[in-house]
Amino acid sequence: MCVSNHAFEFQAYKMSEQIINHTIYQPVRVVYFGEKDAYVNDINPLELITKIILQDNEGHYYEVEPSENGIRFAKGEITYQEYLQLGKKDIRNLITYSSASIGTIFILSWALVNYFL
Repeated sequence: MCVSNHAFEFQAYKMSEQIINHTIYQPVRVVYFGEKDAYVNDINPLELITKIILQDNEGHYYEVEPSENGIRFAKGEITYQEYLQLGKKDIRNLITYSSASIGTIFILSWALVNYFL
């Protein structure tokens, strides 16, 4: 039996609301999964939000993801360059931890096979 679960969509929606409500920039558009976009006033909580486009007073546009780092940038706690660097650091950590986990499982499996054979 398949049960519909909108946990990811709901979390992205809640973080998007925080970004829109607490930003020091002007929220312009919301981009959904599949590159479909909408105006900020037309947010659909059942679709996965991938980016929020913000605009500063000088006309520069910034694309932020609905994440903790995106909220920090929108509030003005970090610069856009710091936001991008934190995103790259998160990806590196994900790759490192995934590789370490796969390696550990491989070594444990190999040791288990050698122990029983």
